[in-house]
Amino acid sequence: MAGSLSELQGPEHGVVVLPLELAWGGRTEFDLDEDYDRSAVYKIVLEEGGAEHQRRLINGRLLVEHWDEILPARPVRALWERRFPQLRHAA
Repeated sequence: MAGSLSELQGPEHGVVVLPLELAWGGRTEFDLDEDYDRSAVYKIVLEEGGAEHQRRLINGRLLVEHWDEILPARPVRALWERRFPQLRHAA
């Protein structure tokens, strides 16, 4: 997990292609400009990705802005909200 939200330097727009170790369910491409796709890819990366995946694929500003739409598993959500209280306040 990143030490700060500013470390999360993923793209803000366009299509994200997940590596196979994260996209084992089949779908690999997600359009960040589509709400459903953005939430889906962030959920996958939060739940399945390591710190480097998170730094590269998640954008800190978008994470805060759309936190209430992403809906990661409860333990993951609790972990991220403990680490970054601003997420809890964004929801």
